[in-house]
Amino acid sequence: MTFLRVFSILGVVVMGSAVVLGLMAGGFGEEGAAIWALLWGKVTLVDLYLGLLFFGLWVAMRETRPLVTLLWWVGLITLGNLAAALYLVVVSFTSSTINEALTGNGSSPEGIGSRERGAVS
Repeated sequence: MTFLRVFSILGVVVMGSAVVLGLMAGGFGEEGAAIWALLWGKVTLVDLYLGLLFFGLWVAMRETRPLVTLLWWVGLITLGNLAAALYLVVVSFTSSTINEALTGNGSSPEGIGSRERGAVS
């Protein structure tokens, strides 16, 4: 769990620093339009949002409260991987084992998404 804590906190620091630097040094609208104009800019954004969708699905499987899931999804859409790193920080400090961190409970991986919702088949 120490590795997950250190890794996720480092992710928050790196992403937070990159976002602050980007906001201070560049124009989001102008530079975003330049990136979108490039084919690899579009590929990178598709890659980013598919990755965030997959991460968001994992969050939805872990969380038992729909409002909490929705708030994390809004964070992922607006903050990108900064929100993902923040979620991992929260998970690392609220879980006592790696299995609990992955599944949201202390049971086997078969139980992913099954807490208080019935078994997953």
